[in-house]
Amino acid sequence: MTNIKLPYPIDVRDSLQQLGERIAIARKAAEWRQTDLAERAGIGRSTLIEIEKGSPYVSIGNYLAALWALNTLADIDKIAILESDSHRLMASKLPRRVRNG
Repeated sequence: MTNIKLPYPIDVRDSLQQLGERIAIARKAAEWRQTDLAERAGIGRSTLIEIEKGSPYVSIGNYLAALWALNTLADIDKIAILESDSHRLMASKLPRRVRNG
């Protein structure tokens, strides 16, 4: 039996697939064809197809462009928010640069 190492953890792939599905749903709810969203986002239709599949090989900028075109980009700010005071305090004490020791 051959062990094939996948390039991304399953959780990452699942999250991208779910994001792609949500983008497709939002596009359809807006009654846009793939071509419409691709043009509004400034990306190619083939790139949008890969986004809707949840491809990990599409740049994050292209995912964000699709979200922007769907007017949902503001929601991205909710990701990785340092909400608690302890997180904010920890972040304020981080060094500006991290160097190998």
